[in-house]
Amino acid sequence: MKNAHLRFGWLTYFKRTEKTTTTFKLRLDRFIGEVLPDSPRRAKAHFISVIGGDTQIAAVNAAISLDERFEIQGPGVSPISVSLDRNAQTNRGALQLSDRKKPLRHLVGISEDLATNSASTGRTVLVQSSPQFVWMSLAQIHGLPGIPEWADWFYRQLEADKAVVPLLGIGCDPVLIKGHKSKFLSWLCQGVSDGKLPFPQSTGRVEWPRLGLREIFQPSRSDVATESSASAHL
Repeated sequence: MKNAHLRFGWLTYFKRTEKTTTTFKLRLDRFIGEVLPDSPRRAKAHFISVIGGDTQIAAVNAAISLDERFEIQGPGVSPISVSLDRNAQTNRGALQLSDRKKPLRHLVGISEDLATNSASTGRTVLVQSSPQFVWMSLAQIHGLPGIPEWADWFYRQLEADKAVVPLLGIGCDPVLIKGHKSKFLSWLCQGVSDGKLPFPQSTGRVEWPRLGLREIFQPSRSDVATESSASAHL
């Protein structure tokens, strides 16, 4: 947790009506966004996690339900306008700190795409880019046969097919995986036929690794570089 605050970003909310103007900034500890192809200064947000007071969190929750836009910025992410689009889900909680009388409020917003990650769309948003996490996630989502040891081989097939698209990330290293189950199965069939994917020596249940939130929400490469640079100057 040393220098963890250096990995945080900011969410800025601005709204002007005929009678009032509302603007505030909240600390943002996690963000996943996908830059829109027709507008490099706008993005579709898939995940946001912000911390603030009661009024601010309530305002952000209402803005998400109305599909309003925010400005996001942080380590490795220049200021960009985002929204979670329709049917986004939100969850609110409280964080009690020892040096505060009142708890901080915490809000998580999730896009419909990330909440469902349907196998039929051919688009899978993942919060981490490691070969092991990508292979394990796709195997579960698409019902692919295989074992954990196939992760590196499978990831190389994704890269060769240009099916791995890096996403904007704060506090994580997210990717978008493009492809349907039929394509992934064809790769696996070819890998087995060529002898590149060995089967287990013994029969029985395949044991997949268990990952906690600490392993899943690894800081992005840009976050780690920023923290290391800042630590070197302290």
